[in-house]
Amino acid sequence: MAKTNAPKAPSHEVFHVVGEKDKARWTKIGIGWSHGDNDGLNLVINYSPLIEGRTVVRKIKDKEDRA
Repeated sequence: MAKTNAPKAPSHEVFHVVGEKDKARWTKIGIGWSHGDNDGLNLVINYSPLIEGRTVVRKIKDKEDRA
């Protein structure tokens, strides 16, 4: 099968998280795509947080899995 250059849908979302557990505030700051060998990610970050917190990358779930 021939490879195409058509972009595939992102496989991950990137969040900036401040706080812990129930009091955590999650802000989506980017998206990511898995490498073909699933050993890494390409990330597009639209925001660089300058305050406390951490960066979290989560796999995107189907709408029915989110419920």
